[in-house]
Amino acid sequence: MAGLNLIQEYSSDTDDEAKNSNEENQTGFNVAKPSRLPLPESILSLKGVEHHTDVVDDPLKHQGRIRSFKHERGNWASLVYLDYDPSEEILQWMKNTVGEILKTGNLFEEFHVSLTRTLILKFHWIDSFVEAVKNIARNYPGFVMELNGIKVYCNDDKTRTFLGITVQSTNNSLGSLTGTLNKLLDEYQLPPFYEDALFHVSIWWCVGDHKQILETLLPKLTSNFHEFLTNHPEHHFVQVDSLKCKIGNKLYTFNLSEFKF
Repeated sequence: MAGLNLIQEYSSDTDDEAKNSNEENQTGFNVAKPSRLPLPESILSLKGVEHHTDVVDDPLKHQGRIRSFKHERGNWASLVYLDYDPSEEILQWMKNTVGEILKTGNLFEEFHVSLTRTLILKFHWIDSFVEAVKNIARNYPGFVMELNGIKVYCNDDKTRTFLGITVQSTNNSLGSLTGTLNKLLDEYQLPPFYEDALFHVSIWWCVGDHKQILETLLPKLTSNFHEFLTNHPEHHFVQVDSLKCKIGNKLYTFNLSEFKF
């Protein structure tokens, strides 16, 4: 309140000064002017910042990708997923075989299996949401994930096309885990995961809807991938022992409970 009072006092003195100046002009007499009260350094040093500035999406800054939803202050893009760390042999297969057959597009630099859609969390939801995901992980045993085949996907807006390695899990652990997360999402009135979801690791993408064209190349890609797994059976299965939750630029890792077959 002291700062506000100082501002009001400064404003009042300025008004008086203007009033006295008018009186001098009207009467011809000099009226003593009060000394101006200077603004304190603490106020003079304040710098304003832009408030509620719109963020303009520029696809050129991220390889032509188009934001699926408008950026709004207080909204945080979020995702719950499983990490997939491919072996050097699989990475080489991706670079050589996929790159050779498709000729264009982009390989992902990081790989994962999504368990939710990309969600929009309000800032005041974050703490409780993170705690809930942590509790889910704590009560879920680790499991084995099996790599199966190759499939083409397109996002909801038809702005990007993906190539992915399909996966399945022992005892339907992926479906069960997603079902539990869906119940949590319902508490926040957030959309559930896709009803007909096919769990997969996205490995390649391109801008636009090219699903129909890429599906003609699937037989060759699938045959090549199965041949790779036959020659490298040790890469056919992946152990899953943690759950990831990414909110904005924050990443949370929660260990699943003791691994079980």
